Amino acid sequence: MPKIANLGFWLALASPVAFSFFNAGVRLISQEMTVFGLLLLRGWTGLLLVCLASLVLKKRPWAKNPLFLCLIGFLGALSTVLTTSAFTMIPLYQAVVILYLYPSQSVILSAMINREGISLRDLLGLLVAFAGCLILVWPSESAGLSFQLGHLLAFLGGAVYALSIVLTRRLKVFNSGLEPIFFYSLFAALSALPLALLTGQGLGLDSAGELVRGSLLGLLGSTAQLLAYAALRFLPPYKVGVIGTLEILGSALFSLIFFGDKLGLRSLIGGLLIIYAAFGFHQPQGQKKSGQPS
Repeated sequence: MPKIANLGFWLALASPVAFSFFNAGVRLISQEMTVFGLLLLRGWTGLLLVCLASLVLKKRPWAKNPLFLCLIGFLGALSTVLTTSAFTMIPLYQAVVILYLYPSQSVILSAMINREGISLRDLLGLLVAFAGCLILVWPSESAGLSFQLGHLLAFLGGAVYALSIVLTRRLKVFNSGLEPIFFYSLFAALSALPLALLTGQGLGLDSAGELVRGSLLGLLGSTAQLLAYAALRFLPPYKVGVIGTLEILGSALFSLIFFGDKLGLRSLIGGLLIIYAAFGFHQPQGQKKSGQPS
């Protein structure tokens, strides 16, 4: 395994670890509050996180490209609604696996929007991660797997997220990770209540305990997202995504331990492929690869 020592890699690695705990938390409290209640709390806690970080770093997260950042924030909030809904409808690891098809989607979008190339080494890593995802999620009667609405929502959520991170990459040196989180959190906080009323689901925030648990979970989700966005300053979206597929393994573990979701030998094989894609194809910063923009 190549030596792993660059900041972008570690930021990208920390994100799926945090997201694994967040995803399990979403499923645990899904009976207490609605998707929109969690979206509201994630928005407000995200704004608080960004404000505190802005004071420490002495950066203003709205100073440059506000309209462009608004679009990124809207796409991020929409992705959260879709994927969080999927988490409550299908086994957790299935939803996360489908979500992590987004690195493949981001390659196409990066080429179209950002004109970013991809080396043969990166392409092989991407294909291995993609194969691991398909092996994990492919329908199987013995494992109780079949396609449902939740699978479609997870796929759409991943596609929207891929677009948001590709657009974030265009910020380049202006992206500290704070800017997209600020606008994402703003849209999440402002849109949650209208969406809850429009759909008739409400927020489900009926007690102080629910507010505290939801706020802590929202803060964890915002932190995980901040780490991923910050990694985009150093790595292309598809690299962040391939490393992020480790979130699948964490979600599969939680699915098995806490929710009794069925896993088998095929899941193990898919997981091993994902681990290899995340680590085996990683190349330390400073070893320039063909096809990667400078």
